[in-house]
Amino acid sequence: MHEFDVVKSLIEELLPKLQEQKVKRVTELRFRRGSTFSEEALMQAFAVLSQGTPLEGADVKVETVETKFKCQCGHEQTISADDLIGHMFVCPQCGRAQEIDEAHDLELLEVVAEV
Repeated sequence: MHEFDVVKSLIEELLPKLQEQKVKRVTELRFRRGSTFSEEALMQAFAVLSQGTPLEGADVKVETVETKFKCQCGHEQTISADDLIGHMFVCPQCGRAQEIDEAHDLELLEVVAEV
């Protein structure tokens, strides 16, 4: 699951910073996700990966921004995770399949913590 790996990478980057700041517990995290990055997958991955860390039990807030797709044929549309087959999007106009990279579709915006 690609989303799992993206969330894991963000958490692995965040945990040493929390330890450095002597954070006891994170109460809230705010993410921004592109519409092709599954919110359900984000929440599931976070629940699993945060266990036993200061992130466990944090309130997760997610802001969604539209992901725009523009095909070489000129067709443009907003797409969501439901429009993808794996990580591929098939243009409804010309049938061309293109890979969509969701790795840049998740951003950690804010961390609220107790020290």
